[in-house]
Amino acid sequence: MAAPELRRTGRVILMDPTYRVLLLRFSVTQAGEPFEFWATPGGRAEDDESDLEAAIRELDEELRLSVPLDGPVHVHESTFEVNGNVWHGRDVFFHGRCAANDPAFTGGTEPDERHALQEMRWWTLEELEKTAETVFPPDLATVSRQLVS
Repeated sequence: MAAPELRRTGRVILMDPTYRVLLLRFSVTQAGEPFEFWATPGGRAEDDESDLEAAIRELDEELRLSVPLDGPVHVHESTFEVNGNVWHGRDVFFHGRCAANDPAFTGGTEPDERHALQEMRWWTLEELEKTAETVFPPDLATVSRQLVS
């Protein structure tokens, strides 16, 4: 089997004034089965983009949002399979703030993205720490606590 392809992403830990974190719910196929998870806004960096440029573009595409970003504040690497493709993901996270009603969920711009993106939701830090739902990155609650302390 071939080595997984590198998938570099720029992602944003976006917080509102009460320190809630905005997550998007995705529905994809993993190992032939439906798989749902929550993740921060962001996505794959184009070959000519920096991680920060990808994060800025993805915020605009997914949420029609433009805010100043700090960071990178976190990096998470993992190998995963989605829709029959195996990837080695290198997710670089930036931090931004906005009012709770600023993001406008668009569902993305690409057909696969529009199919996978289901909804957006603000999560309290306590909800992130206690949820049984799948959240990426797995240490998001810890990273988010560090950002507010």
